[in-house]
Amino acid sequence: MMYRSVALMFALLLPRSSLLADEEWVTVSMPGNHADQTGYGGVSCEFQIMKCEVTVREYAKFLNRVAAHSDPHELWVTAMGEHVITDLGQGGIRKDVPQCIGREGQPGAWKYSPVPEREDCPVFFVSFFSALRYANWMHHGGRNGDTEFGAYDLSRGMTVSRSTEAKVWLPSENEWYKAAYFQPEERGGPKGSYWKFPFCTHDQPVKADPGSEQNHAACFSRGFDGIVPVGSYPNAKSPSGALDMGGNVWEWTDTTVFQSKRVLRGGSAPHNLEKMRSNVRSNASPDRWYPDTGFRLARRIEN
Repeated sequence: MMYRSVALMFALLLPRSSLLADEEWVTVSMPGNHADQTGYGGVSCEFQIMKCEVTVREYAKFLNRVAAHSDPHELWVTAMGEHVITDLGQGGIRKDVPQCIGREGQPGAWKYSPVPEREDCPVFFVSFFSALRYANWMHHGGRNGDTEFGAYDLSRGMTVSRSTEAKVWLPSENEWYKAAYFQPEERGGPKGSYWKFPFCTHDQPVKADPGSEQNHAACFSRGFDGIVPVGSYPNAKSPSGALDMGGNVWEWTDTTVFQSKRVLRGGSAPHNLEKMRSNVRSNASPDRWYPDTGFRLARRIEN
């Protein structure tokens, strides 16, 4: 893989058809903000982003709704539920990768279940395309809705992009970056209005066990098996109030680089703290999946 905050306020939402309660989203306000010196973070509209990443439990519910009869798009991959020794496209054989979702039954009657003690961890082994299909499902209300159209038209393959009518979507790199790092100076932010790390700080994050109350605790340098439940560091919030935007799992964005690859942000459990810095980004082919890569969604604020 290649590497290269206005204290944002919460807003009341109108009820939506969604699997997530309103308190599981945070508002990223101050539309029209300037970009960072890196060129990222400028967003024209107010929006909301999930407070934490999509969990194993939530993704398993999705699978049981849309992939119980068949799974032609490989929303579930073998590595989610079985030990697989592979290079995963990351240069070198990986033997320490965990599992997250098991599958039982047979075609026409598949049943998906979270691996014990992984239920509240962020889901991983999810490709960019699978994340888009989850977004489409949520766009349609999170029931038995279409996974191929809605926020994204998956028939476009590698060139797929967000619909202007999207209600729920995968955040762009600018949206993700703003939610993670932006806090204007006049509202308590640093000079330049962007923090170096997604915990309202320029100080280096602290490697900590789940439950730490430190305000810049994070999950990093723990290996692939070191992924922890979402929200494990309740005081380590981004300026928008989002959690886990640094470490634990890399997160897909819907921004394209190098013609068809998609940008990843935030670092992960097996990587070091440097990957959480605002000036570090990664990217991957949209059809690949990894043991340290998940996602969170963004959504429109209804008027």
